[in-house]
Amino acid sequence: MGREPKYWANPESFEPERFENNPTDLTGNHFEYLPFGAGRRICPGLTFGLTGVELPLAQLLFNFDWKLPEGINPDNLNMIENSGMTASRKEDLYLVATPYDPSPE
Repeated sequence: MGREPKYWANPESFEPERFENNPTDLTGNHFEYLPFGAGRRICPGLTFGLTGVELPLAQLLFNFDWKLPEGINPDNLNMIENSGMTASRKEDLYLVATPYDPSPE
């Protein structure tokens, strides 16, 4: 459903801005988000799961600067996905995390 052209324009392209000002939410009867269930049968752990991902991710992004390893060009990253239920990358992405230093250099 996440790649259904009936529901999404350009479903195969990564366009996070498509969700900005979008009246569709994941807690209603919008079947674009069917993996989470819908209506009375919606996933009871949805809020807990989203919080359990959002909070640690925010902490990691806030407390670290993230860079590609030395010698890796962003234009040469392989963004091909594995086929299956989730959209995991075919090749692992390696990043270098350095503690965030708010003092100007």
